[in-house]
Amino acid sequence: MAALPAELAEMRGWHFLERSYPTLDLAFTSPQGNYLRLRMNCENWNAQPPSIALLDKSGQHITSAIASSTNIFNRSAHPRTGKPFVCMPGVLEYHTHSSHLNDHWEPRRNRPGYRLLEIVTQVWNGWSKVN
Repeated sequence: MAALPAELAEMRGWHFLERSYPTLDLAFTSPQGNYLRLRMNCENWNAQPPSIALLDKSGQHITSAIASSTNIFNRSAHPRTGKPFVCMPGVLEYHTHSSHLNDHWEPRRNRPGYRLLEIVTQVWNGWSKVN
């Protein structure tokens, strides 16, 4: 994430709340004032993908649906966390969900599109198009 130019983060409405290993905590804010906070646990990066918690402004887990132009936000309770989750390749909750146990992280982890900045960008793209 250090490679992310400050101007690009500002243009996208990204605000970093914490950037100290193993936590990356950032918020997305849209021009309309919509808000989404991601707390990424990257403790086992790159042996495992990051785990992403979806939070509101107060830091509480989101329990309602998130507007998105894609289906990456699953409002069902994840079997391990009991919370809504990001359901896309490159996120721990996706790879540990019973629907995706055969879609392993290992073949993806060093491919383009699966670095931390790229994973965050994919989540932001899904969220920002409707927020």
